[in-house]
Amino acid sequence: MYAHDPSLGSKAFGSHADSELIVAYQSHQDALRFLSSALSQANGAALLQGPAGSGKTTIITEQRGWSSRDAAVALIDGKRLTPRQLLTGMLSQFNVRDASLNDEQLLQTLNHFLTEQTRKARAPVLFIDNADRATSSALRLLNWLAALDVRGNYALRIVLTGKERLSALVRDKSMRSLARRHPAAYSLNPLTTQETMIYLRTRLIAAGGEQSEKVFPINVCEKLRELSCGWPGSLNERAIEVMKRMIELRSARPVPRIIVSRDGEMVAEHELTEKQYIIGRTSLADIIIEDSYVSKVHAMLQVYANAVVLLDLNSTNGTTVNSTVTQRTILRDNDIISLGRYRIKIENVPAISAEMDEKITASDTLTMQNLTDMRRSRARRIVTALKHK
Repeated sequence: MYAHDPSLGSKAFGSHADSELIVAYQSHQDALRFLSSALSQANGAALLQGPAGSGKTTIITEQRGWSSRDAAVALIDGKRLTPRQLLTGMLSQFNVRDASLNDEQLLQTLNHFLTEQTRKARAPVLFIDNADRATSSALRLLNWLAALDVRGNYALRIVLTGKERLSALVRDKSMRSLARRHPAAYSLNPLTTQETMIYLRTRLIAAGGEQSEKVFPINVCEKLRELSCGWPGSLNERAIEVMKRMIELRSARPVPRIIVSRDGEMVAEHELTEKQYIIGRTSLADIIIEDSYVSKVHAMLQVYANAVVLLDLNSTNGTTVNSTVTQRTILRDNDIISLGRYRIKIENVPAISAEMDEKITASDTLTMQNLTDMRRSRARRIVTALKHK
């Protein structure tokens, strides 16, 4: 699968991507180490800062998995978070029943649970993503929770994520209890160009894509890194745009094809969707020409993104294109290859660029390399055919 599937971009970088796939990079790993260390300290409070799309949610989701091994954990989205949503969300994720409808009773239930767990040296952990977007009333409740302690130990470990202004929010006078805990802060760094390349190619391969180095060559990775500033969220969006554009370009470009005729009557046609085709009399050829004039392995078509090249494979009677015998040539639209009583017309061939013309003309090793590849390929096919006889 090479960027042909319209859904591949979404599977690799969008809404259908594997949520469990994590492509770690240096800042991601540093952030995890920072959170683990901060949560093990007596103050048990940390701030994770970075712009939208910097990977904060991915990081705290991974850290939640680690923290849940020895403590109750809740991860709450802070966007427009209200006090009741905070209380019910925590109790639900702590697996505490909250049948009462009264906010004060909910708070008492939560307080009792936090106290009980802290006495067992298992203080629960609260992650609030996008804490800087919570309502002021929810932040006041958070400040109250931050002051809870049991025998000198804080009853709730707290991790907040948000943009760079998160540190300033904690210093506000309404957040004094949290500020007294002196939460450690870590600001995420973007991916480097090398990390960007690994990130893009890994996610594409994980989604089932192939030839990731062709979809995302180094120059494309560098450009995407520049446009996204190296932040994963923006990088995902840009990658989807690139893959959509590739599909559009492929759809707009007609596929080269050949029409095979014998004595003026069409006998076959083939779309040239593979990289190479062997023309010959043998049954193992890709395009079989049953004519005594044609050698068993007569010629080869090499299909490039911007050219189709014909190579004569040292055939007995040679290969003719437009009445001219040729050993190697770049085919133009509507060229006619003559082989005995057969004619092969090629259509939808892209115009030849000067760069491709020079590349094909200058490379004498190209023919030898493809001859070697062809012989190996034919040998494998013969072995396979013999095994199934």
